[in-house]
Amino acid sequence: MRIAFVAQPFDEALPPLRNSLGHLTWQTARRLASRHDVTYFVNRRHNPPGSIPDDGIDYRLVDDWPDPQVLAFVAKYPNRIPPDAVIRSGLYHGAYARAVARQLRGGRHDWVVALNFSNFLPVFRRVAPRARLALEMHCEWLTQFPAGLVRRRLLHADLVTGTSAHIANLVRGAHPQVEGRCHALHNGCDVEEFADAAPARAGRRPEAVLFVGRLSPEKGVHTLLEAMDLVCRELPHARLDLVGPPSTLPRDYIVGISADPRVRALAAYYDGTVCTDYQAWLRRRAGQGALAGRVRFFGAVPQVDLPGLYAQADVLANPSYSESFGMALVEGMSTGLPVVATRVGGMPEIVVPGETGCLREPGDVEGLAADLLACLGSAARRDEMGRAGRRRVLGHFTWDARARRLEELLAAAGR
Repeated sequence: MRIAFVAQPFDEALPPLRNSLGHLTWQTARRLASRHDVTYFVNRRHNPPGSIPDDGIDYRLVDDWPDPQVLAFVAKYPNRIPPDAVIRSGLYHGAYARAVARQLRGGRHDWVVALNFSNFLPVFRRVAPRARLALEMHCEWLTQFPAGLVRRRLLHADLVTGTSAHIANLVRGAHPQVEGRCHALHNGCDVEEFADAAPARAGRRPEAVLFVGRLSPEKGVHTLLEAMDLVCRELPHARLDLVGPPSTLPRDYIVGISADPRVRALAAYYDGTVCTDYQAWLRRRAGQGALAGRVRFFGAVPQVDLPGLYAQADVLANPSYSESFGMALVEGMSTGLPVVATRVGGMPEIVVPGETGCLREPGDVEGLAADLLACLGSAARRDEMGRAGRRRVLGHFTWDARARRLEELLAAAGR
């Protein structure tokens, strides 16, 4: 097959600092490239030409002018042009879509796989009418945008995948017309990349809690800080490491368009009810009470450095209010870490409560603290749950398994 992947317009897809979806697509594409002709379209503005790897993938760098200028201008007038309306619009990053479409013209690809941006599908269909189009959903946009608008876009999709059964079920429930062509496609993990982390913590007293992800309200980092304050009162040697970009996601990407009242309540971290600067609030809170001196902010970390940080940890925490899958959970479990997470999105598909970790409702500070204390209170419990977690990743969440599953779905839909 001749397969083209289209990165999101803001994805860092080339080394050394790939973002999560850039890394996911690359891991999938490079495995398929051993058996198929694979092209990967990425935004030149976020991907310097000098870092293109020699890995069997045909990388195409495209320009997105004037998208940044247009979006910056529109953002100056939120009262006249609501930000959520911009995101839902077919014009959202439209120049990037048209730049990709110009290179798709001619129909040399059997499949074109786009991530999240359903508004790209009609653009691609016009220039490549014989290609089949797949849409990978790693968020809930298809159920948060107007149904009629999404329905028209999905007319062009030959395959729709959700990064979890949770996402796939939401899509099928809202858009029954894609029932037969909408499937779950779990993310993966390079288990060998993290293989050396478990021995590094053998025999060590549990004390380190790790969070890996964007420091943004929907990730529940504020809940984790409150829970860790309770933990540190019981275990003064405990510490928290926050790994991820200090990047507050724009309110209208998730919080402003969510139907979940718990997610919508996170507006308090944008509108001044709690704060207007989430990053500054996190820093202040980390310096108060029992947390003082016990929290480290690492910022964005290259993928190659993550195994070393997982090796220093004893439990991984993901207190998200909104999570389509939960990549950090899979990475943490592959290193032999127990995981403490919330009963949200795709995370219950990853965590087996009592066996590989614990699940709580989002915002449950005391419950989260109790689960962290249980994991930190016993090296034997930490190691037992960690071994079970690694077995689960090996059985269900490898990159090879993801690539094979996508390959099967493309082949079946192409018949």
